[in-house]
Amino acid sequence: MRHALRAVAVALPLISLGMLVWPRGGATVPLYAARTGLMCANCHFDPNGGGPRNDFGFAFARNRHSLEPEDSTSAWHDLSVVNRVGDNMPVYFGLNHRVLLLGNTTVKTDSLDRLAFFNMENAIHIAFQPHPRLALVHTQDGATPRESFGWIGGFPWDGYIKIGAFRNPFGLRMDDHTVATRQGFLDFFTVPSGLANLVQRTFLPYDPRSTDEGIEVGATRSGFYGRVALTNGSSSLFAPPGFGNSFAEAKAVKLGYGNTFFHAAASFYDDYQKNPITFTLPPAFPIRRASRWGFFALTHYRRLALLGEIAAGTDEFEFSEAKRNLLAGFAEADYAPMRSVNFRFRYDHVNLDNRRYILISGPADGLNTHDRYSVEGEYVPVPFAELRWTLRFIQHKFGGNSLVGDVPDERQGYLQFHFSY
Repeated sequence: MRHALRAVAVALPLISLGMLVWPRGGATVPLYAARTGLMCANCHFDPNGGGPRNDFGFAFARNRHSLEPEDSTSAWHDLSVVNRVGDNMPVYFGLNHRVLLLGNTTVKTDSLDRLAFFNMENAIHIAFQPHPRLALVHTQDGATPRESFGWIGGFPWDGYIKIGAFRNPFGLRMDDHTVATRQGFLDFFTVPSGLANLVQRTFLPYDPRSTDEGIEVGATRSGFYGRVALTNGSSSLFAPPGFGNSFAEAKAVKLGYGNTFFHAAASFYDDYQKNPITFTLPPAFPIRRASRWGFFALTHYRRLALLGEIAAGTDEFEFSEAKRNLLAGFAEADYAPMRSVNFRFRYDHVNLDNRRYILISGPADGLNTHDRYSVEGEYVPVPFAELRWTLRFIQHKFGGNSLVGDVPDERQGYLQFHFSY
C-alpha cells in the first residue's frame, strides 16, 4: 500500500504536466473571483457565493471556468445547454457531486494508515427567480436540507434582505473546508493520551459546511459592500433551561471593497450565550462567548492569482471564565497555464490555544499549533467535470515528552472527482 501511495505521489504531478500539451481552471470559489475580478454575486443567487448559479454563472462553468467562450477548435464550442427551465418558468437546477479517494500516513510508519473512497457531497440546487428582485433558493444534500432562504432585492445601494437557513457570511466561503480559517485539517490528528481536553481541532466556533437560521442584509455601492447577519449560532429556540441558550445572539459583519484587480474585506463574528449553561451532555466546558475577526484579500496578474486570509479569535468559557485565544491563516498562489489546468501552492497555519500547559513530564508547548504545506492541481477535461489532486505535509509542533510520547507528522494525498451542473 505504501508503494501505491508513492506511485500516486509521483504520477499526479506528471499527469498534470502532461495535460499542458492537450488542446486548451477550476478551483475554489474565491479563486474564480481572484482570477476574473468579479464578485461572487455575479455568478450566484447568494451574494456571498455558492449554491445554484444564475445564467452568467452557468455560462462561466460551461466555458470551463472562463469568461471567454470556447474557440471553434474546441469540441465544446457549440455546447448550448442551460440550467433554466424557461422564460415563463424561471426555475434553475443545479447538481454537485464529489467523491474523494484519500490516503493518509504518519511520517514514522511504513504503511498507510488509511486509503479509502469518501462520498463528500450529493447536492441538488433549485432556485426560483420570477423577477430580478426576488429569489427562492434551496439546496438538498442527500437526505439533509442545506441552504433554504428567500432573497429580496431592489433596495437603495443594491440592497437586499435574505431570510432563512444560509451559510454564515464571515470570511471567505471556500470549496475546500480544510483550510486553516475554516474547518481545519486536523481530522486525523492523533491526540496524545490523556490530553484530549487540552486539544482544540477547529478555528471557527461553527461548522462552515452547515447553515444557520436567521436574517442577513447587505448593500453595494461603487465597489464597496457590507453584510450584517443575525442568526441563531449555537442557540436553539427549544433549548431546555440549563442545557442551552434560547436567545439568538450570533452576529456577523463583513465590510469589503472589490474592483477588477483587487478584492479585500474584513469580517467579525460574535456568538454570545445569554442564558448560563449549567449542564452539558456529555460533560464538557461550555463556551460563554465565541468571537472571531479576520481579513482576506484576492488579486491576480495575468495567469497568476493570489489569495489569503488571516483571522484571530477568543473563546470565553462558562464556568471558569478562562479565555482561549486562537490564530489561523493561509496563503496560496494559483497558476493556470491554460483553460483546463490549474496548479496551486498553499501554506496553512493554526494556533488554536495560546495558553501554556505544564505536564508532569514537562511543558506541552505546541500542542495546538500546526502547519500544512500543500501542492495541488485541477484538470477540467470536459465542461461540468473536474479532477483534483493534492499532496500535503502536516507538521504538528508538539514534540512530545516522556509521559505521552511523540506526535508524528502526517502525509496526505487525494484524488477528487467533482461533477457539477
